[in-house]
Amino acid sequence: MWSGLLWIVLMAAAGFCYPRRPRTSAALFLAVGVLSVFLMFTHNRGNNLAVAAGPGWIALGVWYLVKFRTSEARAKHVAYWTEKA
Repeated sequence: MWSGLLWIVLMAAAGFCYPRRPRTSAALFLAVGVLSVFLMFTHNRGNNLAVAAGPGWIALGVWYLVKFRTSEARAKHVAYWTEKA
């Protein structure tokens, strides 16, 4: 039960952090991926989560880390999102 709650909290936090803090969101997506892989290898199927998608969450987190590695890319991203608001 704790694993399902932790998974949902990490996903929600990653989603809420994305527009303003893309690297924090990337770290949280990496945590979701690691937790999913851990749940898959420990055969914790009781929480009905898509734990097989762990490598996808890890890939998303790494992609965000690479995409927003420079301060210019982060500034352009934040400017785009604040311009839309």
